[in-house]
Amino acid sequence: HYYITNNLRRMAEVDSHFHVWELDRFNYPWPNSDVAAIFKTITYPDLTTALESAGVKNAVFVQCLNNNIEEAKWVLESGHPAIKGVVAGVNLTDHEVLAQQLDELCKYDKFVGVRHILDMEDSYDWVIRKDVVAGLRLVAARGKSFDFLSRPHHLHHVATLARTLPELRIVIDHIAKPHLSKSLRVAPDWQKNMAEAASCPNVYCKISGLVTEVDPQDHATSWTPQTFVEHVEVVLGAFGPDRVMIGSDWPVLRLTGTNYRDVNLLHKSLISGLSEPDQEKVRGGNAAKFYQLKNLD
Repeated sequence: HYYITNNLRRMAEVDSHFHVWELDRFNYPWPNSDVAAIFKTITYPDLTTALESAGVKNAVFVQCLNNNIEEAKWVLESGHPAIKGVVAGVNLTDHEVLAQQLDELCKYDKFVGVRHILDMEDSYDWVIRKDVVAGLRLVAARGKSFDFLSRPHHLHHVATLARTLPELRIVIDHIAKPHLSKSLRVAPDWQKNMAEAASCPNVYCKISGLVTEVDPQDHATSWTPQTFVEHVEVVLGAFGPDRVMIGSDWPVLRLTGTNYRDVNLLHKSLISGLSEPDQEKVRGGNAAKFYQLKNLD
């Protein structure tokens, strides 16, 4: 996970969170016509352009489709050199199907974990249902991780799940999407639940998906690094520099009219108060450790 520059050992940078989609290949509930800026096929040549704009050579794909391993296999078989890990959508409630899906996915070295889009479920408590927890236990038994796509109303479940399954590595996506559109002040419940999650050593957090939460309806409100400082300070204070990673959430970031390079620079500015070794961990080392990535460039 290191490369040599100026005779120093440097950790490789990793984008821990990106998507691609091909609208003619799969039936996506989202993106849809409500998000016209990204309601188009966005695939590997676009990814290459985005990554190259910021000099990033390692990235982790995260699913867009629940219970669809064909999406993950499409990415796993793409051969794109920057894709070092793939997080798949699997069936966490039918354990016979899940075992078959995991058997198939584990044939690929770059299959690293699973995610489920919780917004697609009617209950806020879906993720701690017994059948879901049992499914995640099977995921953990294969040594794979779980991306917890949380909103503030799910966040208190992270610690519950982490304590129930201490063997499961969990990462909170997008700092649990705090309601930045309502207030830039840190909400006490969000802060409390984030601290509770961080008290579990198997839980990590992604600084990602920030720019789209400032004005999630219209994406018309401008932002600066200062917009996010308080929330990022809470995350870094709770998790420390060993359990935080950055992710672009490209191409969703395009909804705000910004680009990959600008968001990459935003994240680097938000962690610039850390020591250089700690910045390197957040920029790549922690993602490599969490997802057990290999052959980084």
